[in-house]
Amino acid sequence: GLTRSAVSQSLSGLERSLDARLFNRVGKKLMLTLPGRRLFDTFRDYQRALQSAVDTLRPEGRPIAGTVRLGLFIGFSKAKLTDLLSAFLRENPGVQVKLLFVSQPELSSLLVEGKIDFALSIYPLKQESRQIASTRLFEEELVLVSGKKWFIPRPALNDVRALPIIDYYQNGQLVRSWIRHHFGRDAGTLNIRAYGAAIDFVLELILKQVGVGIVPKYVAEPYIEKRRLFQIRTGRTELADSIWLNEIRDFHHEPAARLLLTRLRAELSA
Repeated sequence: GLTRSAVSQSLSGLERSLDARLFNRVGKKLMLTLPGRRLFDTFRDYQRALQSAVDTLRPEGRPIAGTVRLGLFIGFSKAKLTDLLSAFLRENPGVQVKLLFVSQPELSSLLVEGKIDFALSIYPLKQESRQIASTRLFEEELVLVSGKKWFIPRPALNDVRALPIIDYYQNGQLVRSWIRHHFGRDAGTLNIRAYGAAIDFVLELILKQVGVGIVPKYVAEPYIEKRRLFQIRTGRTELADSIWLNEIRDFHHEPAARLLLTRLRAELSA
């Protein structure tokens, strides 16, 4: 909740009082020096112990309250979280949950800056910062689906190339990855009709017969059962990717955030 200048002045004052440089300024970034890292590690352990002690003072049975900030990559399907969050909020009326949908690179920045408590991503954010710990939550099959109009039971590569396709991002590789996985070749020129960004929007366009697209199998199954969607198969195993849970390494969360974190690990990992 502070301005950048206030933070800068506080850091400069701390360095003067300790007579030690805690950060190296590299462009607009601050990088910890060796003394800065030692101080951080010491206070991190102290903070964890202090929070544990404070938690023991909480009266037995006292409801947990607070705000939890969960970052999600753009396109994350609401179907996977809705039941979990609705049950969690009913059981914990004093807790507020804020969902923030942003791009993958933004998720790692928000985590490091302390603007979100944890994040769900399609690749481990620890690749972008050593401060982040990433845990694989679950694997999901990605299936190519269509309405009745565009359904082809066992397509050849040229059949897929000719289909109208609903993709996610202009610079994305999902459809091309699906084609390489199933046909072992580059996709070449594709007939992309729209870029939908979010799973729910891509799904709606497929249901309205605009084209075919790739969605997680658990999202498609209810519509496949009702024959509103049809899975286009090639005979190979389906492409799969992973969803990752990311948080700042060794960070001691507030009780509300810890409770939701435990719930996410238990239910989504299952």
